[in-house]
Amino acid sequence: MATLSLTALSVIFVWPFIWMLSTSLKVDEKIQAEPTEVIPRAAFIVYDGKEVRVKRLKSHDNKVDVQIQSGNEVTDKMLTVSENQIHERPFFNWTNYTDSLKSDSLNAFPFFRYLANTLTICVIAVIGTILSCSLIAYGLACVQWRGREVLFWIMLSTMMLPGQVTMIPLFLTYKKLGWINSILPLTVPTFFGNAFFIFLLRQFYRSVPVDLLEAARLDGSSDLGIWARIMLPLSKPALAVVGLFTFMGTWNEFLGPLIYLTDERKYTLSIGLAMFQGQYGGDWGPMMAMSLLMTLPVILLFFFAQKQFIQGVKLSGIKG
Repeated sequence: MATLSLTALSVIFVWPFIWMLSTSLKVDEKIQAEPTEVIPRAAFIVYDGKEVRVKRLKSHDNKVDVQIQSGNEVTDKMLTVSENQIHERPFFNWTNYTDSLKSDSLNAFPFFRYLANTLTICVIAVIGTILSCSLIAYGLACVQWRGREVLFWIMLSTMMLPGQVTMIPLFLTYKKLGWINSILPLTVPTFFGNAFFIFLLRQFYRSVPVDLLEAARLDGSSDLGIWARIMLPLSKPALAVVGLFTFMGTWNEFLGPLIYLTDERKYTLSIGLAMFQGQYGGDWGPMMAMSLLMTLPVILLFFFAQKQFIQGVKLSGIKG
């Protein structure tokens, strides 16, 4: 019973993704006429001994006015055929992808340029977050110093500060530094820690036996050496969680790139997709195709890293 319930719930959550995939492969007329059709289909007739795709225009007296289509283009050839001459079969309209990715296309979407920009920011953000948060968490969990707990609670209190409050002061600061229209405002702050991830890693580090750390110190290892040689290897599952959350947050971030990036060549996928929607929002096929291409990497990353993700969440929740 539990399995059936979970399966039913999973279908509800997966359905939007299935609909997006199906819509991205449909021809234009089917998107409007059959929006819930899962397997894309198209109308065909036999013309000059060849099967050609057609677009229905108008039905009257068991006759149908059709227009012959080639690829995603409509030709000027119009015919009137009987209803039984038209047959429908599964058809995947890949031109929604190819036309949107062509640089010389009217609906061109520079996906690979935006992808490179987004990946660059994501990789730097993941590296900066993992290094800074793990080092700060080690200092708060494994090194004894006066005021440690007070500073930890002050750091946690920053999580209650809305981003809208710091948005304008940060923008003015970055403007004075000359960082506007660069990736620096989107990457440099990651090297100064994140309160939530520091808390997550601190909980994990407090579960590490103290005897292990003391043995390393007796062997002459410094705190920096213990962090690099012992804590980082032990905390791979927790670091995987931090890295995955950081990647997903940076990949989907819209407001930051919108504020700090002014050159279209430096845009990320989220900004580029918003522009594409504003220009060609009525073309549901290309829109869903580009949305799917943006969503797919995050989904694949989660599936490949789900074992480490689940293990990291479980371990980082251990009582310290």
